[in-house]
Amino acid sequence: MTKSVYEFWISQGKEKLRFPVLPETIDVSNSLQNDSVKITGLGEITFIEEPGAKEISFSSFFPKRYSPIAEYQNIPSPENAIVKIEKWMKAKKPVQFLITGTKINMTCSIESLKYSEGDKEIGDRDFDIVLKEYKTASPRKIKQKKKTKAKRPSKASPKTYTVKKGDTLWDIAGRFYGNSTQWRKIWNANKTAMIKRSKRNIRQPGHWIFPGQKLKIPQ
Repeated sequence: MTKSVYEFWISQGKEKLRFPVLPETIDVSNSLQNDSVKITGLGEITFIEEPGAKEISFSSFFPKRYSPIAEYQNIPSPENAIVKIEKWMKAKKPVQFLITGTKINMTCSIESLKYSEGDKEIGDRDFDIVLKEYKTASPRKIKQKKKTKAKRPSKASPKTYTVKKGDTLWDIAGRFYGNSTQWRKIWNANKTAMIKRSKRNIRQPGHWIFPGQKLKIPQ
C-alpha cells in the first residue's frame, strides 16, 4: 500500500506524536467572532470583530497493532498516545500542529479529545479531536506623560521709579496707585535705603527723597 505524502504531527516542546492513521476528512473553520452586549434602553448591540481563530477537527483511531492501514511502523500504543495528548491538555500550554505537504503548521490549543473502544479491533481507540488556533496578545504600551509639578506663580517684580525734582512719596503713590494715602507701601519697600541716604527719614519717614534716587514701587 502506497503511503500518503501527508503526515499529521502534534507536538509540545520536545515531545512529538505522529498520528498513525490519517483521517478520512479534516474540517477547518474560520468564523467571525461577534460579541454582543446588552445596554439599558438600547437592547442588544452586536460588535463585528476581526475573523476569529481557525478551528481544526478530525476523527481517526489509534490501532493496537500495526497493519498496512498505518502510515508507519513502530506506532505508539493507543493508551500511551491518549495519555500524551491528555497530558498536553492538562499542561494548559499550546501545541504545534503540522500537516506535511500543506500550509497547515499552526500553534493550537487542544479544545477537546473524545475517545472510545475501537470498532475495528479490540484494543483500538477511536477518537475525535478539536484544535483551535492559538493567538498571543501583545499588549500595546502606552506612554504616559510624566506629571509635572505645577509651578507656583512667581511674584511680580516691583516696578522702579526714578525720583524727579519736586517729587514726594504722596505724589508718587497717587500716580501709581490712584490713592496718595498708599505712600507707606513705597516707604516700607525702600525705608532701609532711604534712611541710609538720609537719617532724617527716621524722624520724618519718607519725607527726604532726592532726584535720581531709584525707588521700588510694590504691586
